[in-house]
Amino acid sequence: MLDLHYQSGAVVVRIRTAPRPLDTELLDGLAAAITYIGPAHPIVLTGAHGVFAPDVAPTGVPARAAVLERLPLVLEALRSHPLPVVAALNGDAIGAGYRLAEAAGVRIISGGVVQPAPPRGVRYGPRAAVAAGLADVHCAPGDLIGAALEHVRAHLPVAAG
Repeated sequence: MLDLHYQSGAVVVRIRTAPRPLDTELLDGLAAAITYIGPAHPIVLTGAHGVFAPDVAPTGVPARAAVLERLPLVLEALRSHPLPVVAALNGDAIGAGYRLAEAAGVRIISGGVVQPAPPRGVRYGPRAAVAAGLADVHCAPGDLIGAALEHVRAHLPVAAG
């Protein structure tokens, strides 16, 4: 469900959920990954297979309540991380999936759609998401992780010497 790898001093966390909805297993894993990474490394959060992160299961699914209880804890962990957190939106970010992206300090989008408020909310393509302020930068898919890592490098605190 999650892959972590170190790249250019940051930890790239890849969410692999498609075609499943956001669930407690993924949120627990993401919380554990953020704890494992600790305060010493910036984070690049991205997805796989054309999905950055999906929404939770529809209303009426029993697991939905547990997911909605855990989501704020993960969002707070991302927001309070002391080093840069960049969401590299490689694909669709729907509902709660977009909330994960929103918790990052910067959102760079290369593909997919952003839909902050499903099921009937407006869907934004990459350029429209930037124009609407839902993403900060648009880039080509092949440049996404590189652009995210470049942002991280540019915004690391300068060590006192």
